[in-house]
Amino acid sequence: MERPVSSFKASTLRSFLVIALPLAAGLALFFAAPAARAQGKAEGPAKALQKKAMEEDYLATEFTKAAEKLEKAIGQCGTDKCSAQLRSRLKRDLGVVQIGGGIDKEKGIASFVEAIKLDPTVTLDPDIKTKDLEQAFADAKKRAASGGGAPANGGGATPAGGQPEGDFAHTPAAEQQVRTPIPVYVEYGGEEQLTKVIARYKGFGMTEWKTTELKKMGDKGWGGLLPCADVQQGTTQYYLQGFDANNDPIATGGDRNNPYRVTITTEKPEESPHLPNASPPTQCADTGDCPPNFPGCKKTTVGPEKIEPVGKDGGEFCEEDSECKSNKCTTDNKCTDYEGQKKGPKLWVGLSGAIDYTFVPSADDVCKLTAQATPINDSNYYCTRSDGSDYPSRDPSQAAENSAIVLSKDRGSDKVTGGGALGNVRLMLTLDYAVTPNVLVGGRLGLVLNSYSGAEAEVDGKRFAVPIHLELRATYVIGKDALYKKGFAPYAFGGAGIGQFETRIPVQVIEAPPGAAAAKKDVDAWHIAGPAFIALGGGGRYAVNERFALMFGLRANFAFLNAFAPSVGPEVGGQIGF
Repeated sequence: MERPVSSFKASTLRSFLVIALPLAAGLALFFAAPAARAQGKAEGPAKALQKKAMEEDYLATEFTKAAEKLEKAIGQCGTDKCSAQLRSRLKRDLGVVQIGGGIDKEKGIASFVEAIKLDPTVTLDPDIKTKDLEQAFADAKKRAASGGGAPANGGGATPAGGQPEGDFAHTPAAEQQVRTPIPVYVEYGGEEQLTKVIARYKGFGMTEWKTTELKKMGDKGWGGLLPCADVQQGTTQYYLQGFDANNDPIATGGDRNNPYRVTITTEKPEESPHLPNASPPTQCADTGDCPPNFPGCKKTTVGPEKIEPVGKDGGEFCEEDSECKSNKCTTDNKCTDYEGQKKGPKLWVGLSGAIDYTFVPSADDVCKLTAQATPINDSNYYCTRSDGSDYPSRDPSQAAENSAIVLSKDRGSDKVTGGGALGNVRLMLTLDYAVTPNVLVGGRLGLVLNSYSGAEAEVDGKRFAVPIHLELRATYVIGKDALYKKGFAPYAFGGAGIGQFETRIPVQVIEAPPGAAAAKKDVDAWHIAGPAFIALGGGGRYAVNERFALMFGLRANFAFLNAFAPSVGPEVGGQIGF
């Protein structure tokens, strides 16, 4: 019996599909696997280069090296060897280096555009983004949305040459070496009468704009230097403002959004920039990090350290921040108050107290005397009875008392084992003068308690007899303008002076008079150090208000001359400012 044709064709088609579909799937996997393997193989080295570029070179301001590593990673990824997300992040990071490192802003924006086209969800790394980078990234988003990488028409006030225009004739330096002042020379040919010209600038890594004043040079010129301390590798930005006699801004060159830019490099330019008829400025020494107002730190600024800001006072009408002395215009068009150089009390008077915990040396025969009635020991120990009188007696008629003392080597008598013991207590008047908002210079004058009660140490010239503490001291309070602010601030100090440093150690002696039984006797051995000393210490200062502060800390004393003895202990006090 013959099969129908239609039934045969359906059966044949089913058989073909059963064989063909698995075969096609296998071929697809076969050809796709090498591409997937190639992509995975490329991503590992690319990510390693990206990590080194951004976490090592970029943070170390080695911008050229960072860019080279990123470009190498981009080349390794090609167009299909890495995921679109990774290629987007590489382009994004290259843009960060090109802009943040001052290499080329337009190239950086173009890199951002390519990153956004590869992955529209890409964002800047929040750990390294700045206002400049955010602005450039926003610009790149607009360009990417418009379908191109070139700037939109009218792209700001920046002309084709890359620098802003304005009322001044000014050509910024192309580049400058790190830590070298940047010369700024401008000419003004307008009809208005200028009385001041300033440059507001911001170096790489700075979050706030600073101000430097330009000086009159000739009929139309104004010139000055941006301080070397703020010239760090990357890009230094600045813009210009000219003011009339009423402190109203009447001339500008650039602004915050479109400033002049100078590339800062580690190498000296072939032609160093300079002011007219002046030599190129020299590079400042690298002084490292210095705390604010710390004495002895070298100043790296050139020209006046501080200048009086220009602009309108607090409460005056304004339209832009740059019009105000405070550099802040509120939403209701009024300048905020300018704090200026903060001022506070110069003279600080107070009371303080200190307790010494002294470390004394070991010694034998601390009470035993020589035939000349001076101590045998060479550690400057003197002994007293419980009533405070000297032991043994120096009276020749009482010489038997000294003879009866058994030597240390025989029975362990008359011996001090070194260690720590409570020393003196000090009550002091304090007087300090604030030479800067962080540095106090002054002294301490006070009474010393818990001192040696005998008389023979003074007779022998081995003791400073007056129970006083006299100290000259310098104190550094840490933090910007710390002496003029309320709240807590750490401090450190150093001092030197004279005073009593005497420590009592209980001692047991054995007396063995001829023909009598030996007997034990408890006396006090006094270790007498000083009177010269140096002191070091630190602690915390809490300003309840601008004119009253409490201080609590730890001091270390090093007494010497008659004998040496180190001691440590707490010191607390309070001061009132005038």
